Amino acid sequence: MPTLLPGQLRQRGFTLLEVMLVMLLIGLLATTVVLNFSGDSPEQRLNKETERFQQVFQFIAETAMLKQQEWGLVVQEGSYSFVYFDGEKWLQADEPKAAEIYELADDIGLQLELEGLPGAELSLLSQLNWQNDDEFADDSSEQQPVLPQVFILSSGEISPFRLMFQLGERLDQVSQTVGTDFTIPLNRSEVVTVR
Repeated sequence: MPTLLPGQLRQRGFTLLEVMLVMLLIGLLATTVVLNFSGDSPEQRLNKETERFQQVFQFIAETAMLKQQEWGLVVQEGSYSFVYFDGEKWLQADEPKAAEIYELADDIGLQLELEGLPGAELSLLSQLNWQNDDEFADDSSEQQPVLPQVFILSSGEISPFRLMFQLGERLDQVSQTVGTDFTIPLNRSEVVTVR
């Protein structure tokens, strides 16, 4: 084994400068990763919401056909939910879990279009008397149930609609539309940015 003289001894290891440089690089990489994954762009957020709606609607339409039960979509400001007809009245669905009231983020708005669509004038669904009006006239303490704006029939037919999801202010708004003319699957437009 060779013997080293004191002048030939060399320390092995990293200098403080090398360690600090490696720590700086790791910090920069971690920051880049966090920034890339932490915030979705407005287009991505809107696309996720419309995709969720499309999947839930598809599931409810298939459930209506399988159970031979009439369902409906209720759109309110900042939320949507599904109801079903039990033979006498419309009831808020609590099963499946996806059919319950879904609250959107505060900055996302909904706009439902029913009129002026192909076949809307042929739709007799909205003219049907789904509930007995005098049933709720006597008891004013009960809250009247919400009737659906869009009907999902057990035959697979759906009343024509367009539902626009909007995100942002008027000057910088992102929107995407989901809808159908009579059947599933729903049609989803591309995300549109208005500046």
